[in-house]
Amino acid sequence: MHSRHDDDMSPSRGVQRRPDNAPTVLMQGRVSPEARAAVQEAARASGVSVSFYLDAFIKNILRETGELPRVQPPKPQKETLM
Repeated sequence: MHSRHDDDMSPSRGVQRRPDNAPTVLMQGRVSPEARAAVQEAARASGVSVSFYLDAFIKNILRETGELPRVQPPKPQKETLM
């Protein structure tokens, strides 16, 4: 089941869209509220959807460096006893 939160994935009026028939695939993941807000603001300021912004952002990095940067894996959470 697909849900939408604050219409962050839907195009808005005046927002540029992909060319007709451009292939796309669904990619989902959880991010921090701060990361989400930053991407939403950057997409809004660019006049594009969040999906278009992320696609362009990734493609720009790949074009400039040839690969995406590596990140540190998350630290294991401490177990809490109840």
